[in-house]
Parts: sequence; C-alpha cells; structure tokens
Amino acid sequence: MLDQSFSYENFRILLDVENRKGRYLEDKVFFNTDIFKKSREVSDSIISKNKEIREEAYKVKSITKIDDRDFTKLDKLNSEKDELKKTREKELENILIKIAEKTDVEDYELKIKKGQIKWGSQLYEIEHNPENYFVTKQLQRNIYKTFKVKQANRKVIVDQLKLLLDDGFPKIIIRTDIKKFYESIPHKELLAKIEENSLLSYPSKKIIRRVLNQYWKILITDGIKTHDDERVGIPRGIGFSAYLAELYLRGFDKKVKSLNNVTYYCRYVDDIVIIITPNHKNESKSIKTYKNEVKNILLSSTRLKINTIKTKVIDLTPNNQDRKRSIKYELTYLGYKFIISYSKKEKSITKDDIQIVMSNDKFERYKKKIDNSFSDYYTSIAKYSAKKSSTERMLLKRIKFLTNNHQLLRRKSNVFIGIYFSNEFLSMPYSDLKKLDNYLKGKITALPSCTNSQLIDKLKKMSFENGFKTKSLVRFNTKSYKNGKMTQIWKNL
Repeated sequence: MLDQSFSYENFRILLDVENRKGRYLEDKVFFNTDIFKKSREVSDSIISKNKEIREEAYKVKSITKIDDRDFTKLDKLNSEKDELKKTREKELENILIKIAEKTDVEDYELKIKKGQIKWGSQLYEIEHNPENYFVTKQLQRNIYKTFKVKQANRKVIVDQLKLLLDDGFPKIIIRTDIKKFYESIPHKELLAKIEENSLLSYPSKKIIRRVLNQYWKILITDGIKTHDDERVGIPRGIGFSAYLAELYLRGFDKKVKSLNNVTYYCRYVDDIVIIITPNHKNESKSIKTYKNEVKNILLSSTRLKINTIKTKVIDLTPNNQDRKRSIKYELTYLGYKFIISYSKKEKSITKDDIQIVMSNDKFERYKKKIDNSFSDYYTSIAKYSAKKSSTERMLLKRIKFLTNNHQLLRRKSNVFIGIYFSNEFLSMPYSDLKKLDNYLKGKITALPSCTNSQLIDKLKKMSFENGFKTKSLVRFNTKSYKNGKMTQIWKNL
C-alpha cells in the first residue's frame, strides 16, 4: 500500500527527487532558514573528496605497468568518502525528522496568502519554509499516485501539432480556452471527487479542504465574494492546485475525445486544441455544431464555460471557399505560432511547409528582458560608479544567459534550458531570432560613447540566432546564479 504519510522516510525520497530536478534544497538560499547547513557542509566535503579520488585514480592509471600500481591511497580516499556519506545521511535524518515533527500536529495547516499578479491573474503562495515545502510536494505526490493525474507534456503536444498541422489532410481546428478556469471550479463537486477516492489519505484530504477554506476567506475579505455565494475557485500558484484542476477536468477530456470525427485533442491547463477530421467530403455537420458540442459537454460535466472571445476556428476542408486562393492561417499555442499557408502556383493552390515562430507574447518577453538588462545597467552605473566593472560583468552575464544555453545546477540528468531548448521547434529562416539580434544590436549601438570598448566588443559577439543554431552551452559562476541576482530583474515577465 502507498505510504502517503508526511514522514521522514517520504521527505528523504522527495529530497533526492527535487535535487534531480535541479532544485538543490540543501542550499542556504533556498529556504528562509539555513536548516540544511550541517548536511550541506558534509556534501561539500564529499564533492572535494570526489575530486581527490579522480586525481588519485588518474595518477594510478597513468602508471603503465599494472603490477606497479599502488591503490592504497585510492582505497583510503574511497573509505573516507563512504564515511562522509554515512555522516551526511545521519545529518539529513536528524534534519528531516525535525521537519516531519512540525507537521505531525493536529492544527497543522498550509497557510496561503496573496502573491504577485501575473498576466492579469492573482497568484497565491504558501509561506516558504521547509515543512510547508515538503508537505506540499508530498501532497502533490499523493494526489498524483492515487488519482493517476498529471499535467500534459508541452514538448510532446507541440511536436504532435507540428506533424498534424503539416500533413495536408482536410481538417477543422478549434482553439479555445476555459473562462476563468481556476477561479470557477466548484468546491462541492471537486471535494466530492476527492472524498469518493478511498485511496487518498485522510490527512491529505484535510489539508486540501483547509487550503480551499482559506482561499474562500481571502475572497470574502477582499470583497470579491460574499458568505452567500457558491464556493468556487482554487488558488493559482499553489503547487497541488494544478493536480486538482487536472482531476476536475478528467471527465470532460474523455468525453471530448470520444466525439465523432475528433481525431486529436489536447489540453494544457485551460488551453485547448481540438482537431476534427470529417468522414467525407460532403460533411453535413457544421463547425458551429462542433463548437456547441464542446461547450455543452464542458458545461454539463464541470459547470465551467468556454471563453467564446478567445475561441478560434481554422477550416482546412475543401468546402472552405477561402482555400481557393492564397491564404495564411495562424494558430498560437504554448509559446509558438504555427503558420499554415496556401499559395497559388500556376493554376492550382498548394500547401506550403508549416512555419513555426515564437508567439507574440514570448517574443515581446525576450525584448523586455533585453530592455531590463540595459535599464538595470544604466541605473547601476549611475548609482554605483565605483562598481563599474562589476556592473559591466552583470550586463554581459545577462545577455550571455539570454543568447545561449546552460545545464540546470546540480542536475544529474541531461536537462538544459536556454534560447535553443526553450524554442527548439522554431523553423527556418529563424526570423524571430534575427529580429532579436537586430533589437540587441540597437541597444548596444545606443550605449554612450564613453562605454568601455571591450564591453561593447563582447556584447557584439553575442547572438540569439547563433546560440540557437550551435546550441552553445555556457557556465555561470554558481554563486551569482544561485543567489538570483542575475535573473531577478526578469521575475515578473
């Protein structure tokens, strides 16, 4: 049976899982208290010991005659490393037991509060301390394991859409989203789904109920809701809210997928794409009928509503009269804009290869990141004239970060981020990357004439297009990256 307890044993598993994801929880800047100081110091000693072992192993292997090789020191170093690992494990056990004890009380609850407003939506957050972090992660794991729910994979969806939109077959594409998705999920129906699952533990259910109650009280306090209103909504920004949302929409997903002629369906949070392939040329079912079916299924199964303003239909069937001339269709989804074009060549209309560029929002965010980098440079130069060299280095780091790629810190698996890995589906001729390069050149050209010439020369060598094409990897000073100073200015973009 699945162990769902908020215990040392489970927290120990979560620590390793988070470290593999690149979130090094033992770092002193991760939490508001340096609770992992002792284990981190031992971890650093293990890293140093590993370096010694590598150096000694190299020395031993460099001796040509095997009989002349002396493994005494190498064995000693490995033995010392094993002892350090035992010490680290004991330190972690002591720390995680203390964290678990704080959660093992009757009145424990995850206290939520309002966070920043992002893209027009109010986000919420939980007080960032070790016990809350581990409880939230364990709760997410419990929901995932007992309900078998998870968010869709963005990369897989984009890859699938690229193939489907470029295959040339007649189809109808419906792009829509759910109106005020998180804010409209009814508590009664959501809690009913949670309660009927006998596999989810009682403590997990209790934490969920308490978070929903806190969220509702905040809405009442802010005057958004009254005591007489129906309880609806889950807090955006809280880790397990995404799992609750997926759980609530599972029935809707299944019903839409089972509709006649629906050959592809994907949903990422509240953004939906449906591809309909008519059975025959003279399909009698109208596009409006398909739209109404989706709208009615959503309403009847979830009591949520389709956002009609953001609903877009692309008709790629032969019956569409627009297909008889040169025309271009655009579908924006998950940070990309898919451009489906038809061109007149001689006397016939032929489909062009699909073009994939950045969505307008993503492209503008890159420009704003460039703007913020130079704006912060100007401010810092004026404010801290004595620290001119460090200010110049920071500008270089930021532009290097934007135009290149790097591996996540302390990550064991090969996971990378950057201009290529965040935009890998872009198609030639990479017009967006060229535009960003021109935009960056404009910023560099606008630097005052008194600017350090070496700084300008180094900036001119940086290129979004080159970083994308070569997949160039760069390293950053661990300290400057982990303290967040380099990327903090882009936090709200």
